[in-house]
Amino acid sequence: MGDVVTELSGEEEPREQPFWRIDNSHDSQAVTRVLRQRFPDAFEALDECLDEADPLDIVYPGNPHEYSDVVLEVLVLLAQENADLSHIGRQRLDGVLRQGLARRFGEDPIEARVELAVDLILLRATMTHQS
Repeated sequence: MGDVVTELSGEEEPREQPFWRIDNSHDSQAVTRVLRQRFPDAFEALDECLDEADPLDIVYPGNPHEYSDVVLEVLVLLAQENADLSHIGRQRLDGVLRQGLARRFGEDPIEARVELAVDLILLRATMTHQS
């Protein structure tokens, strides 16, 4: 995965202030590596489910990980719950996904796709928890 924590350009101002503001590749990779190691299941579930649901219609075939910045924001927001997706309710997950999207993008997500992302993440968390 390439540089995922990036400085936003002036024309891509997010709707909310992001937690992560890193503008170099080395630091970006370090943050991603630490969070991926600390929260491997949540990182993978969020990354894959957001790409599948594609709330902003930005994922193209062969170009995954378009929501990696959002994943990092969501993991910070879920740190209090240890990012354990199996213990996070629908309303809380919906709220942190929307906040994560708002911290990285300046446009509103597609409502039905946010709901799909929540469904996919909760289903995956349930399946992982039962394994």
